[in-house]
Parts: sequence; structure tokens; C-alpha cells
Amino acid sequence: MIEAAVSTAAGGACAGSAALLYYAEKMPGLSKVTNKLHTDRAQAILIATASAAMVATPAGSWWNSTVNSVNDWAVSSIGEWTGLIVTGIPALFVTAMFVNDLVTRRVEMRTRLLGAVMPVLASTIPGPIGHGIQSVLSWVVTKVGTLVAGAFGLA
Repeated sequence: MIEAAVSTAAGGACAGSAALLYYAEKMPGLSKVTNKLHTDRAQAILIATASAAMVATPAGSWWNSTVNSVNDWAVSSIGEWTGLIVTGIPALFVTAMFVNDLVTRRVEMRTRLLGAVMPVLASTIPGPIGHGIQSVLSWVVTKVGTLVAGAFGLA
């Protein structure tokens, strides 16, 4: 289950910052600066942080409980291995694609969308691999959320 590692206010600040960076890189005068500062990577991480912060809202709590209920149903009624295939394999694939895009610096709109769904999907990865991915994601989200909240005076 996803934990609310970042407050809703910090998540909103992350979403706003990601939007600001997205439009800044489209401006002709700022595109060279944003390219040197790797703002495309920052956008993807800020979007993932904003998405994780949505868990603190009632809608995010409902979505988290719905995803976990579907996962529990798939494991109990279809079987453990089939449940793993239905929920865990797509989540691992999304996580691998997101990390690969960040490492290879091939950040596109797809990477930003993957960042938005990855925190929710990461909760469906079972076992020690899922726990490890959730721990790393929680650590990154908490650090980014704290930095952004501090920058906006929300801490």
C-alpha cells in the first residue's frame, strides 16, 4: 500500500513546478538553460512526487484502495502467479521504462505520464522486489517533496 509520504500542499507545489519547467523549456530564450539544467528529468520526478502526494487526498485514498482491492482479488481468485502477471509485471515494466528514460536522458511525454502512474503501480509489485522499489520511491518522493515544500515555505 502506498504511504502518504508528501503533503498535498507539497504535491501541488511539485505539480506547479513541473508545469512551470515544462513551459520554460518551450521558450526559445530559456531552452538552452533548461537543457543544461536537465529540467526534463526534474519534471518527471516532480510529477511522480505530485502523484504520490495525491494519496493524501480522499480521491487518492480511494484510488489506492481500489488498486489494492483489484490486486488482492487477482491474487485470491486467479491465483498467485496469475495475479503477479496481471498486476506486478506491468508495474515492473513501467518502473523499468521510467528509470531507463531518466538514465538515458530520453525524457518524453511518455516518461512524464509514467511518472504519474508509477507510484500507484509500484504498490502492486509483490514480494521483496516490490518492497525495495517502494522504499526507494518513498525515499526519493520524500526528499523531493521536502525540498520543494521548503522552497515554497510549506515546511
